[in-house]
Amino acid sequence: MHVLLAPWWWRAARAAAAAGAALLVVVIAETGLLTEIRDATLAVLLTVLSAFAVTAVITWRQTRWARTIAGPAGEHARPESVLVRKLQLTVAVLLAVAALSVFLRSAADTAAGDVNCRIQPTDTRLYLMSKNSGTGPEFGLCARDYPTTEKDGTVWIQEINGTYLYWFPSLGADIGMSPAMHTAWLDNRYWLGEPVDTDRSDGDASYVNFAHGHILDRPDQPPDVEPGRYQPTAKPDLCLDPNRPCVTRANQQPDGTVELAWRYPVRADAFNVSYWVVGRRGTASYEVATPRFTLPDPEPGQTYGFEVQACQKHLLARSTCTRNSNSVAVKVR
Repeated sequence: MHVLLAPWWWRAARAAAAAGAALLVVVIAETGLLTEIRDATLAVLLTVLSAFAVTAVITWRQTRWARTIAGPAGEHARPESVLVRKLQLTVAVLLAVAALSVFLRSAADTAAGDVNCRIQPTDTRLYLMSKNSGTGPEFGLCARDYPTTEKDGTVWIQEINGTYLYWFPSLGADIGMSPAMHTAWLDNRYWLGEPVDTDRSDGDASYVNFAHGHILDRPDQPPDVEPGRYQPTAKPDLCLDPNRPCVTRANQQPDGTVELAWRYPVRADAFNVSYWVVGRRGTASYEVATPRFTLPDPEPGQTYGFEVQACQKHLLARSTCTRNSNSVAVKVR
């Protein structure tokens, strides 16, 4: 009788706990099989369908218990209004399909770059391919579909859009160059030297610092090849683009922390702050709710780069974010 007399929230909690436990097992199993599954959409679909299957089994069992308790009369019981029940079922199915479609699209887009084309890096050539997994989604190609060139330990590929992707063993990092930047580097390599940091963005522009100079590649302009390091600074007087944040201040405080502030004329649900150490691979990212950020314990003697995105969050869908702001560099004392 406890099945019939229990409140609705108890049944819902019981079904959710069972479905959640089964879903956790499926997710753990899929995590260990990501390199074999290869397809993020298939992995997400298997997870969701497994949860639906567990829920259906629980519902079927509870229905059988209820009919057993009700006896022979329960086998022939019918709802008072068949039409109303059919309409309720139809609406529930349509809502479930709509929610599932949105969830699958969002989850697959998010996971595709991490799952599709994944290979384990064992040398510089495989590392380059692994780093560039999922390149060219508009063509459905992985980096290993491009011919690879290697000379003196340096490995590079040229993508369909013309971009050159280099792996420098001495730097321990990969560098992307547009065709124009690549040509400018080859023409001035004798005095520029080798790169000392990976490629970075400064708004719509990108730049690479070399041993004795830098190349700044701006849209619709020839690349600037100049001596010395390119160190982007805050440009509050040039905050003219309302479609993305603009960093207005970045400096080190007396207590050693680095503080960052920016402007964004539209309300945002969150901001993604990315920062990196010049000369090292990788970028760290933090989400904040206000237009300021504090890096509490920077390493002395290092130069940090920062950039910001503004994001809008959506129910059952991935957040949409603006383009990156201008970049700023801060030398830590």
